[in-house]
Amino acid sequence: MKVIFFSIRPYEEEYLRPLLPPKWKVELIPDFLDETTVEKAKDAQVVSLFVSDKADGPVLEALHSYGVGLLALRSAGYDHVDIEAAKRLGIKVVNVPAYSPHAIADHTLAILLALIRRLHRAHDKVRLGDFDLDGLMGFDLNGKVAGVIGLGKIGRLVATRLKAFGCKVLGYDPYIQPEIVENVDLDTLVAQADIISLHCPLTRENFHMFNEETFKRMKPGAVLVNTARGGLVDTKALLEALKSGQLGGAALDVYEYERGLFFKDHQKEGIKDPYLAQLLGLANVVLTGHQAFLTREAVKNIEETTVRNILEWQKNPRGKLKNEIW
Repeated sequence: MKVIFFSIRPYEEEYLRPLLPPKWKVELIPDFLDETTVEKAKDAQVVSLFVSDKADGPVLEALHSYGVGLLALRSAGYDHVDIEAAKRLGIKVVNVPAYSPHAIADHTLAILLALIRRLHRAHDKVRLGDFDLDGLMGFDLNGKVAGVIGLGKIGRLVATRLKAFGCKVLGYDPYIQPEIVENVDLDTLVAQADIISLHCPLTRENFHMFNEETFKRMKPGAVLVNTARGGLVDTKALLEALKSGQLGGAALDVYEYERGLFFKDHQKEGIKDPYLAQLLGLANVVLTGHQAFLTREAVKNIEETTVRNILEWQKNPRGKLKNEIW
């Protein structure tokens, strides 16, 4: 069986190679999957993707014509896959539903704390020999109202961590209602929260959930944290809210237009994306490059679950799979 892994990075390969069955014909490709690279999957039965890859209708049509029967996602989210097209073509899609929710939750608190205590600015100043404290005033988490949108495994862990810091935590999730937080409607959460943290999947229904109108309804000076998906936030509206002061700051690990940009070194050519360049130029923004998942434990779990998913499909390609999305 031929298996192609797209968007492979050295930190993945270290954990993946020892798990690969010797009878598989495997290709580990650093390129992103899209319409320009899909032909590299010819003669493969299985293609493995990361969040940086694109499996829209035309790409899936090509994969189907090559004989691909399984998409093995190395992620929990699947907004980069046209699931309806995969259903129509009979291509099964499996994901890694819970590789390490603690990794995401920890990173969420890390970038939030970096933002509200101005650690990013302090680090830059000290490296230059500037120990003046002007511009570094932060605020306590204790006593603040924190809103968590999306109360799955990651959202619940973030809520628990925020409560440990002394926050009153409000939660919103139309599908899950755990008792660890006070459950409110979205409008109430947006209006009352000093901190809002996003932990929901990206769907057609919640695309640009945070837009110009949403930012207007937020408490002046509140901060937004997004370690979920970039498309949940309208980037243009985010910039306007940050520049006007309506939004006090943003701690981001994801970005609406990150595909083709994140997971690569752009030091030589520089940042050509105008929105991203503006975000990076703002003192009230902390931005990391979709690295919240990047712990040894999480990557190990991702590779192990991906290989198990493929082995399960190999044994029973027509059966219902444990981590099948549809």
